[in-house]
Amino acid sequence: MLTYLLDGGPIMLPLLLLSILTLAIIIDRVRAFRAAGDDFDTLRMEVNQKLMDEELDGAITRTEQEDGPVAACLLVGLQRYRKMRSRKRSPEEMETAVSKTMEDYAPKAISGLEKRLNLLVLIASVSPLLGMTGTVTGMIKSFDKMAASAGLDPAAVSGGIAEALITTAAGLIVAIPAVVAYNLFSRRVEEYNIAIEECVTDVVTCISEV
Repeated sequence: MLTYLLDGGPIMLPLLLLSILTLAIIIDRVRAFRAAGDDFDTLRMEVNQKLMDEELDGAITRTEQEDGPVAACLLVGLQRYRKMRSRKRSPEEMETAVSKTMEDYAPKAISGLEKRLNLLVLIASVSPLLGMTGTVTGMIKSFDKMAASAGLDPAAVSGGIAEALITTAAGLIVAIPAVVAYNLFSRRVEEYNIAIEECVTDVVTCISEV
């Protein structure tokens, strides 16, 4: 590995730093998604059942026991529902207010999961460009040595060619995991968004039926 770093020239240093940053972001996001949980259906069913049984306080307590954006959106919506119900508002008013409260809060709840995903996009874009830069500098070095040796001396140009190939490969090796990780994490964020939308629908439906 050290040999490749040395043969790749100075471009390998920023690529190495980007690879370390990519790994750190992936580990950080895996922990964040794990902490957010993924058992949406169980939480939804339990909260819905409590609402249908007119156990609003129990539904709120249940959401307080969970972490993650889905539980957080449910909590703010149910708290809004309790406040409006205590003021004897009509079902139509409560439906509109609760729906808007949950939808407005959703981006804030999701934002914690979206942190640093934009850096993965940046790394995926920059790494191949750095690799191409190394390719160009390596070929320039090879041509300079060819000119200095007044002919095609394989030994003279091999260093530049090696630098070109190593940096190109390194740029792709850094970019590919960043692209894959970004797409996987983005899909998970979309799953949370869908779950929140379903929760909004469930709560509004329960309000209209209770």
